Amino acid sequence: MLKIREYRKQQNLTMKELAQEAGMSISYISQVERGEIDPSLSSLRRIASVLQVPLYLLLDDMEIRGNLTLRKEQQLIRCSEDGKVLYRFLSPLPSPDFSPQTLLIHFEVAPHAQDVAVPIRHHSEESIYVTEGTLTVQIGETEVVLNPGDSTVIEKDFPHICKNTGDVPVKGISAISPPVWGRMDLVR
Repeated sequence: MLKIREYRKQQNLTMKELAQEAGMSISYISQVERGEIDPSLSSLRRIASVLQVPLYLLLDDMEIRGNLTLRKEQQLIRCSEDGKVLYRFLSPLPSPDFSPQTLLIHFEVAPHAQDVAVPIRHHSEESIYVTEGTLTVQIGETEVVLNPGDSTVIEKDFPHICKNTGDVPVKGISAISPPVWGRMDLVR
């Protein structure tokens, strides 16, 4: 159950105000709050930004209680707003009992797609490892092409964007440390 309604009410925001500030429709916010639709990761980031809470607080609760093993069916899956990038969270989400020091994500980028519209940056180091396809990672003004088995590290605060310019999906693993549980800053 997403906790958007709970945080919205704590801040005395109406659905209309949240929708306007997040750049979404009231009906979309209403459907998300009622659990009728699953929002994209991008939408959740915008909502978290408006509510001024870390992104993970809006996600489903996961009972960890000493067992940090995530079975495939327990892993949180989100996709980009356009549906062309799929993210599978391989790390447990933070809880009162445990907060991972690394965020591990399996990603899949559809052919001729990219993870974000404009480069993002975060105050964390990110390692990317490609398992299938060819991924172009633009780090600042430099483009790095990664084939299966290749990896790169993006230093903290460097603007970056991941692109699949090929005809087959790209799959890989991303490790972000320390984790980026809140919003990422868009570079303008």
